[in-house]
Amino acid sequence: MSTSLNVFRWSALATGIVYGAYHTQQLKVAGKINQDQFNFARRQNLIKEAKLEYSKLNPSQEDSKNDLAKINLDDDKLDFANVLLRAVESLNDN
Repeated sequence: MSTSLNVFRWSALATGIVYGAYHTQQLKVAGKINQDQFNFARRQNLIKEAKLEYSKLNPSQEDSKNDLAKINLDDDKLDFANVLLRAVESLNDN
């Protein structure tokens, strides 16, 4: 075989090895990014589910503030001061 053909063969082999190493590294980085995104989405979903479950088990004060619309003004035992204070507090929170 000629010298120039051997140089070409060895150069092609070296180029292939370098390209293969580079491509493998790029695939590993892309896989790690994809795995991190998957783990983040999974954690976000778990947090959302935990918040939903917590809100079911522990009703918040926000629910009681929304009860202002459900007040029966014809009730004789209605405490107008308490109703007004809750209305003002709900306005301040917004």
